[in-house]
Amino acid sequence: MLISRKTLQIMEQKIDMLPKKVINSRVSEQAAAEYLQKKFNRFGISDIIISKTPLGMKVVIKTPKPGALVTRAAQTMRDASKYLGTYFKQEPPRIEVEQTEDPQLDPAIVADSIAFRISKYGPMRYKIIAHRAMDEIMAAGAGGVEIEIGGVIKERAAHFKFRPHGSVMPKTGYLESFGVRKAEKQLVLKRGAVGIKVTIVVPVHSPSGVEIKDGRELEGTGDGAPEDEHKKNSGSSAS
Repeated sequence: MLISRKTLQIMEQKIDMLPKKVINSRVSEQAAAEYLQKKFNRFGISDIIISKTPLGMKVVIKTPKPGALVTRAAQTMRDASKYLGTYFKQEPPRIEVEQTEDPQLDPAIVADSIAFRISKYGPMRYKIIAHRAMDEIMAAGAGGVEIEIGGVIKERAAHFKFRPHGSVMPKTGYLESFGVRKAEKQLVLKRGAVGIKVTIVVPVHSPSGVEIKDGRELEGTGDGAPEDEHKKNSGSSAS
């Protein structure tokens, strides 16, 4: 079947417009996530996931306090749903709330906690606050942690980086791609702004079935098979 030149031009225009539509869609979703973050920031938001389903748009808010958010901010959630429906020019999306697993291993929640402590106790106590946060993260089973605090902390702007002894912070490879979580938070005080960046290395499982902690391979069979299977195989060969 032959395609006319005019039809071909229309198809080319649609193909050229596709990247712009994708970019605009991503920008709109990011703006919506920032709006929800400000609305429910006091509950400690870990992540906001906006996805499109056949039934419409779906919004998932992850927080360590889902019960508090649902009971105390029910009307705010309904207002936010109406606003997003108007913003995206469609039916108001369904907003769901999920509980965050291991809050101490979630850098977004840790960054919010550090920002709250600095605003409460003052920026001069940043060292105590950072070391306390690192102790809590390592006690929760993290393989490594790095906390950066910069801005108007003392009399002038400064930048400090904290990492506990024995902490492993991979920069490349599989562990860096899947086992490193990062989050940033900006705190505005009367004397100026303070930036907080938290990087946490969480335990991950490699495709080979090896569990990775502290940046090292500690246990596993190496081929993804459970240890009982190897014991059975070894026992059968010995007999």
